[in-house]
Amino acid sequence: MVSKLSIVLVEDHDDLRELTRQVLVQLGHNVQAISSAEELDDLRIGADVDLFLIDLNLPGEDGLSLSKRLRAAHPQVGIAMVTARTRLGDKLEGYESGADIYLHKPVEFEELCAVVNTFVRRKLSSLEKHDGLVLSQQVLSGPRGKSRLSSSEIDLLSAFSRAPSLRLETWQLAEVLNLEVSELNKSSLEVRIVRLRKKLIQVGAVAPGIDAIRNFGYRLSQPVKIMS
Repeated sequence: MVSKLSIVLVEDHDDLRELTRQVLVQLGHNVQAISSAEELDDLRIGADVDLFLIDLNLPGEDGLSLSKRLRAAHPQVGIAMVTARTRLGDKLEGYESGADIYLHKPVEFEELCAVVNTFVRRKLSSLEKHDGLVLSQQVLSGPRGKSRLSSSEIDLLSAFSRAPSLRLETWQLAEVLNLEVSELNKSSLEVRIVRLRKKLIQVGAVAPGIDAIRNFGYRLSQPVKIMS
């Protein structure tokens, strides 16, 4: 099972941000470290993130406002707020903004690692409860992890999922992708099928992910739950 998290660290103190990033990377996690909410918006990071570590006192938009936005956009994502503010009122405001955990600076790295491990357990538990495939926004999730899909891959997977017996003829697939049915475009379709097949298997789909059906088209190996 996957135990690696995709983490976004939002911290404006340069040395602390880099040190924290190094600690988390050494634990095996994928970490993107940035200095502000505005930088996060520029990166357009979203559905494939497991955990946000957010400093409360950020330049520009503060951590409370950012936490509220993230919680509204991604109800299931983990949010840990890190701040020097220790008053009960500050803590309550942090939790009301959407934080799962409120950590006091300076944070011991042993405590930070323990907190991150709680989100690892949450992720593992979620995968154990649902061993199928889920497409949410642009991210395909399965028992072995996640993969971001292109717009054409999303269109293909959605069409397969709606089709009777998960089967589509070649002309139907070409129509989904706005392609003309010709030998040249059949080759283009095959390339896209191969790319999507690799991503399906990568996240844990039953091999081969997408079956080729002679003189017909293709069939999805297993259902995919499409989340709006």
